[in-house]
Amino acid sequence: MSKVPPSEPTPPKRFKLILQEEGTFAEYWSMRVQPNQLRFLAALSILTVSLITYALVALTPLKERVVPGYVASETRAMQADSWRAADSLTTILDRQSRYLDNLRAILSGDLPAGALAVTPDLAVPDADASDQLDAPPTTALDGLRERVEEEDAFAVNRPNALSESGLWMPPVEGTISSEWNPGIGHWGVDLVAPENTPVKAVGGGTVVFAGFTSGGGHTVMVQHERNRVSVYMHNNRTLVASGDRVAQGEPIAIIGNTGDHSSGPHLHFEWWESGAAVNPALRIRLQN
Repeated sequence: MSKVPPSEPTPPKRFKLILQEEGTFAEYWSMRVQPNQLRFLAALSILTVSLITYALVALTPLKERVVPGYVASETRAMQADSWRAADSLTTILDRQSRYLDNLRAILSGDLPAGALAVTPDLAVPDADASDQLDAPPTTALDGLRERVEEEDAFAVNRPNALSESGLWMPPVEGTISSEWNPGIGHWGVDLVAPENTPVKAVGGGTVVFAGFTSGGGHTVMVQHERNRVSVYMHNNRTLVASGDRVAQGEPIAIIGNTGDHSSGPHLHFEWWESGAAVNPALRIRLQN
């Protein structure tokens, strides 16, 4: 019986990478590699391409176009500015809302007149105004006295003063039955006029309140420029709603006798500047 010779080990496969010209097949470069080397070269090529792609995306503006959800630096800065602006506007709106809520509460008699915050941009009035500020001193009144503007308070004594101060017109053609007296909490003037007389806006502005209060009855508040507010109380009915824009001389209510603090048909008119009540007779020509 013949013996089978042992098989010889299979030599490892080798490959040859050739770079040649297509037309003449002239060989320009060649390299002999084994399968393990070929796999290593393939892995190295893939890794190199991946690193180059990552560098192009991560280190260049290309990432803003190819990376889903990526926010550019300029966009982030704009968002931060928008957030800060929105926060500032929220603070301003909250302060104005509290100011208007306090003013409404004062008109309804729920808060003392000194509850409103008064801005410090008003000066001490001239000594000639003592007859307008001769009420018994109180905490609220002391704060108001210190903050009435001297020049504006007496502007009506100069020629063309009404034109310079904004051409404020009387709300009704009537006579004063009760003058401004902060010492007893009377923060406006009472004007008597015939029943059903229309009450007109003294100047253009925005209606910030139009409703009923227990003390003031049917009440309208108009916000004017430079933080000025005109108040019309004890009306028979209102002709406007909160948020309406009104022009100077536009009818906003009908004179009446509503509210706990009214004893006959008349208009109680108040004038506020930066949270401080000012004698309306110093701003508008009213008949005595």
